[in-house]
Amino acid sequence: MMRVFALIFAAMLALPALAETAADRFAPKRGFSTDIWVEWQTTADMVSTPGFLDIYPDYPRHIPADAFATLHAQGFDTVRIAADPSPLLALAGTPREARLLSNLRQRVLEAQAAGLKVVLDLHTYPHAGDVGDVNAILASPALFKAYLRMVAKVGTKIADLNPDITAFELMNEPTQDCDAIYSDPSKSTWPDKLKRLHDTARKAAPKLPLVLSGACWGGSKGLSVLDPSAMADDNLLWSFHTYDPFSFTHQGASWTENILMFVRGLPFPPSRVTDTIQQRVVDAARLRAKASTERLAAEATRPALRELVMDYRNSPSDTISAPITEATTWADAHAIPHGRLFLGEFGALWFDDAGNKLDPASHYRFLLAKRSAAEAAGVGWAVWSFSGSFGITDGKSVLYSGVCAALGMSKC
Repeated sequence: MMRVFALIFAAMLALPALAETAADRFAPKRGFSTDIWVEWQTTADMVSTPGFLDIYPDYPRHIPADAFATLHAQGFDTVRIAADPSPLLALAGTPREARLLSNLRQRVLEAQAAGLKVVLDLHTYPHAGDVGDVNAILASPALFKAYLRMVAKVGTKIADLNPDITAFELMNEPTQDCDAIYSDPSKSTWPDKLKRLHDTARKAAPKLPLVLSGACWGGSKGLSVLDPSAMADDNLLWSFHTYDPFSFTHQGASWTENILMFVRGLPFPPSRVTDTIQQRVVDAARLRAKASTERLAAEATRPALRELVMDYRNSPSDTISAPITEATTWADAHAIPHGRLFLGEFGALWFDDAGNKLDPASHYRFLLAKRSAAEAAGVGWAVWSFSGSFGITDGKSVLYSGVCAALGMSKC
């Protein structure tokens, strides 16, 4: 028996080590994302408003010039620059498109000058009826081809940048295939599109690490059904996002299309929900629904709200870590080092529409738990986002002190 073990051990030692790639050297540890837009407008408004797209993305209008350097000094090593591709699609083939591409390159260089690695993220998202709507792009062969052309142009523009500190994320949160992923992954259509995106970007930017994700909003489940060998490429970072437990992270969010928009006051962790807290949350949510003109107000009945709170209260003990475990299990099955995984988004809404903090202590506990679970698994992360209702700062350069401590930063 000992001889058998010795032979196995010798065979393992004989296996060739994985060749290091730029993705391994990039290896994001602790990052943050910029906001998609600070000044929300439709693409038509962006394009028609004189001067608006002179700064693209628009965040430099609203934050101090030294913000990135300050955050780097506090402990961040990576920034994920979220760039809505809609203006690039709308202005394809025009001189203004060239200016936008130059602006993207400039944003990357500015962040790197501040000491940060950069993930340039083409941040698609659902905005029905507008240029760049991710659902439309994924549903239309013609729009997807236009998107591929845009990816090639962006990749070419940044291809010569240092690959040890520059990564290119090809599409944020592809929304398709949720039904297939949970029922029959063989019916998924995303793998073919992902391969085409990869091949297009790799041709345009041969040396840069590319950031890829699974379907169904870029979650760990979508990642877990992908076959990475289809890319035949080790210079990749594999991204996944997690906002679990969703009832905590998105309570009060009007865009959820869920009665959760009326809920406030759920503490973290779920074990902190007592009978008294449950009753208070349900009563307050019911009052908000009765006073609301939202379409979903009629669905926010007392039984429905009680069920929502009870489901949150009974969340599994591994709710925080389960998506991370799912991603690392997939990586292990495909011999992908955990350093090539990237928790590209996590966070929680903690400001209401009036700008009031909902429950700071619970927010800090959530950030600490999610961040710690990722780091324990050897997975780098980027918190969402710099400012706004999920913000880690007040829109300036200094982290909220509680957020700073929860994220394990120095100089809080």
